Amino acid sequence: MKTMNKIITLLLIVGLTGLFSRNAVAQLNDQFKKQAEQQKEQKQPENKLEEMKEEAAPTPKKTPAKTVEVVEEVEVPDPVFTPQVFTYNHATAEQARETQLMKKGELKATVNSGEAKIKEARDKIAATKDALEKAKAAKKIKETEYLKKMNKIMKAEKWVNDLELSVQKGKELTAE
Repeated sequence: MKTMNKIITLLLIVGLTGLFSRNAVAQLNDQFKKQAEQQKEQKQPENKLEEMKEEAAPTPKKTPAKTVEVVEEVEVPDPVFTPQVFTYNHATAEQARETQLMKKGELKATVNSGEAKIKEARDKIAATKDALEKAKAAKKIKETEYLKKMNKIMKAEKWVNDLELSVQKGKELTAE
């Protein structure tokens, strides 16, 4: 009894003062429980007899564990991301050549129409610039109106230059 009181008072002191971490308190608590169990075993001989009888009795046989069959599910990949394998034969090769020629022909037609548009746009821009310069020289329009119209003309020239670049790229593709 004296040792139990000492352990309890020690635990209270340690717990209240917080000198040790919780792990230390838990270890002391485990030691206290072990000592209490040992003292109970020494005082109660009847329990030991019962324990010895239980140990001497045959243990019931355990049934073997049942095996569980694992069924693996095979995931079918999404058809969107699977690459398509084409077998090229004479017919598909001919069809590919025909579509390539058709696309080249369409590109040539687009290039020709683009060149015509560029020529028309450059003529219109030049005529508009001349008319605007004459109107400014004759002082028929104000300076703000002149600047607004020149801004529009510059935007149109930029559009024509962009169109000309794309027509040049188209010419390079059709030349090959």
